[in-house]
Amino acid sequence: MLLIAVVDDDPKDAELLKGHVEEYCAKHGLSALVRVFGDGLDLIRSTENYDIVFLDIQMSRLDGLETARFIRKIGRESILIFVTNMAQFAIKGYEVDALDFILKPSSASSISYVMDKAMKRLDTGSQPLLSLKTAEGTVALSANDITYVEVFDHNLVYHTARGDYNVRGRLSDLVGKLDPDRFVMCNRSFIVNLRHVSSVSADSLLVGDTRISVSKSHRKELMQRFSSFLGDSL
Repeated sequence: MLLIAVVDDDPKDAELLKGHVEEYCAKHGLSALVRVFGDGLDLIRSTENYDIVFLDIQMSRLDGLETARFIRKIGRESILIFVTNMAQFAIKGYEVDALDFILKPSSASSISYVMDKAMKRLDTGSQPLLSLKTAEGTVALSANDITYVEVFDHNLVYHTARGDYNVRGRLSDLVGKLDPDRFVMCNRSFIVNLRHVSSVSADSLLVGDTRISVSKSHRKELMQRFSSFLGDSL
């Protein structure tokens, strides 16, 4: 699941932008939680580590640039996108490695453009590339693309947005290659990418349209990891 923050002290602008982002995610089949903050201080006080942050540059208490500097100071690698009425302010975004900026009021086309860029950066970011030796040849797969992996008859089936890949292997060997903050076992046959999990219950979770059972032995850890991934939003 993608965690996306919209930080703007104008409620109408914030809701408009939030709506465009949610439309983009729905159109592209992305599981996302989009939260609105009325000020940079509110974002900083939250415990979540957002994948993408839309920051209004001009805000009354703590402006977008100062908020961005603080985010970078504490080591968060969120993708930053500035929102402004005046493009000349956005040039300062290079100081904090901002991805881009959009002008107010936001539009579906401007959000689509920057979200496409953001998704490309996420796909080629910190998650490792896995080399899969399939029957058709070797495939380089970003861990971000994995929705879940299941073991079936001594084979691993990697489920991704672009298709499934069947390779020989053991689930226990794969665990050490994946980010423990993103991937978790929900039973002895499945590893799921928390980025793509939309809901968790006592005995199952939902990845896209697929419901996967959660074993009793993995339930506590899964709930803790999913709660930690979402922060205080649950």
